[in-house]
Order: sequence, then C-alpha cells, then structure tokens
Amino acid sequence: MKTVFFLLISCVFLQASTISLNEIIEKLKNEHPLALSIDAYADAYTNRNQANLSRKALSLIAQGAYAEPIIGASDYEYSIGVSQKFMNSSMKDNALKSANYQSDAKILDLKYEFMLLENEVGLLYHLNCIDKKATQQYETYLSDFKSLYKKKEKAYQYGEISKIEFLHLQIELDRLKNDFKHYKNEEKISRIKIQSKILISSFEAQELFCEDTYSLKESLILNPLKQSLQEQSVNKKIQSAESEFSRYDTFYNSFTLSASYQEEIDVDRFIIGLSVPLNFSSSENEKNRAASLFMKSALKYKKQEIKLEQESKLKLLNKQLGQDFQDIELITSILNKFENELMPLIERGYDLGENSAIEYLLSRREMWTYKKDQIEEYKNYYITLFKLYSVTQSKE
Repeated sequence: MKTVFFLLISCVFLQASTISLNEIIEKLKNEHPLALSIDAYADAYTNRNQANLSRKALSLIAQGAYAEPIIGASDYEYSIGVSQKFMNSSMKDNALKSANYQSDAKILDLKYEFMLLENEVGLLYHLNCIDKKATQQYETYLSDFKSLYKKKEKAYQYGEISKIEFLHLQIELDRLKNDFKHYKNEEKISRIKIQSKILISSFEAQELFCEDTYSLKESLILNPLKQSLQEQSVNKKIQSAESEFSRYDTFYNSFTLSASYQEEIDVDRFIIGLSVPLNFSSSENEKNRAASLFMKSALKYKKQEIKLEQESKLKLLNKQLGQDFQDIELITSILNKFENELMPLIERGYDLGENSAIEYLLSRREMWTYKKDQIEEYKNYYITLFKLYSVTQSKE
C-alpha cells in the first residue's frame, strides 16, 4: 500500500514539475509583458483619440483699461467674454475614423509581433528538447565506453593489451568526458534562451515535458489566413488614408463663436462674433488631400509587396521542409545500418583482436558523427517548420 501511495505521489510531483509547450504558450498569453501591453495600448489609443477630438474648452477673454478722454471725466473700461471653437462635424468624424484606423493598425502590428514570439518560443522549446535528448544519448555513449575502459584497464594490468592501446583508450575517455560537458552546456544555453523570451519567473523551476514535440512530416496542409496580420495592418492604414482625404475635402475646417460684454465710459456693448477660416484662400487642404492619395498608393504597393514576399517564402519553405525531412530519413537510415549492423561486427572484431584500438575508436567516432548530423538535421527541420508557421500564421 505504501509503495502504491509513493508511486502516486511521485507521478503527481513529476507532472507538477514539468511544463508542456501548450502550457508555456498559455502562460505567454496571460503573463508576458507584450501580451498584457496589447489590451493596455488598445485602451490608451481609444482614450487618446477621443481626447484629441473632444470639444475644446471654452476660452475666457478679459481686458481692462484706464481711459482719459479729451472731454469728460476719466474712468476704467473693461470687456469680458468667452469663445468656443467648433470643428466641422464631417471633418471631426473622419479625423476620429483615421485615428482609430491607425490605432487598429498598431494593435495588429503588436499581435503580429506576439505571433512571432509564440513561434520563436515554440522553436526554442523543440531545440532544447533536442539538446536534452542529445545529452542523454551522449551520456549513454560515454557510459558504454566507461564500461569498456574498465575491462581494458584490467586487461592492461594483466599485460593482455599494450600500453599504446591503453593510452589511446585513456585519451578517448578524456575526450568523451569533455564532449559530454559541451553537450550539457549546450542544453543549458538553449534553456536560457527560452527563459529570455518567456520572461516568466516560475518557468525556471520547471522541466520541459518534451513528449509533445511536433512529429515530422514531409509536407503540411496549412490554412493560411485570407489576409495576414501584416496585410490587415496595411488595410487599416489605407482606410486611415481614405478618411484623411475625406477629412480635408471640406469647405471649412472649423469656426469659432464668441460673445463678450464691453463697458466703456459712456457705452455698454454686447458683442457676438463668428470666425471662419476660408479654405479657398490656402492650399493646405489641397496638399493634405494629395498627401493622402499618395500615401494610399504607397500602402497598396506595400500590401502587394507583403503578399508576393509571403507567396515566395511559402513556396521556398515548403520545398525546404520536404528536403529537411528527406535528409533526416537518409541520415537515420545510414545511422541504423552503422549502429545495428556494422558497429557490432567492429566491436566483435576488436574483442577478438582482429581490429586495432585505433580502428575501433575511429568507427565509434564516425558513428557519433552520424548522430551529430542527425541532431543538426532535426534542428534544421524545426527551424524551417516554425518559419513556415510564421509565414502562414497558422498551424495544422
């Protein structure tokens, strides 16, 4: 009963101390500063746009003077009044639309940045899992050699092998130990890289689950967004430019109403005023409309560039993914033959004295070289895969 209880506790602890890729992505969405900033920026832009286009405050106008007329007694004169500027309602609506479209574009740019972050974290997760597996494989490789070394050490003590052969084995053991440290450091570095992107303190204490890495496929069936986040952002900027054109296509931009009371020595006045800028007397609106048209045209070219670049990258990455897959299959096939067919023969020949220590050690190194190549090909595959995810902005 105690044994069962211990196993249950161990399983719970193991699950609690590991973290999957989906859990990491969920934490990113809920806790990463970039994710949190998106909603904050959206609220900030909304309030700023409304503030910039809200009705301006009343202006208080006050004047005072001491008058000494040629005829009559001297006295004080003063005037006091208020003025209010009103923007053309059509211009105000279009200005607000333009500002909102620009804000939407900025939010879409942030979402695109976060999407790239998600894919970068996904890639680093896979690379760290590969480094972790490589370290475990090399540890086994080193452990097997240590077992052989102990046998040969006894054989050397009994005079069954030469000092030269034993020195070769010693040197190889030292080299393997050093290489093992290198692989452990590589694993630590790739782990630090993930932490540098995730920016979540609780992540440091958890091991990667690594049982959820994406399986290898020669080709993928992806459903790209009809319009990428970049294209959506450019569309918002185009709409903003259109609103800017309409904003300046008016007879007047604004007008100012004023009302004041003046008290002079012998006269009291109530004055009502109206001030309207005459747009036809200036080319400002015309230039702003022209700028809006040129901006719209430039943005359309930008959208076309994004579309063509995505299509080109998609074609290239699909081809590269297929090539990476084939390279993995080829190196895996070679490694299996070497490890399961050739290496046992070489080991048997070495045990029987048919092969020298140099031949044996060189064969082991060659086998691990194939394993290193396999590890690099796996990394290349996932690098290509996550680039593909970033271009299509979708996953299977």
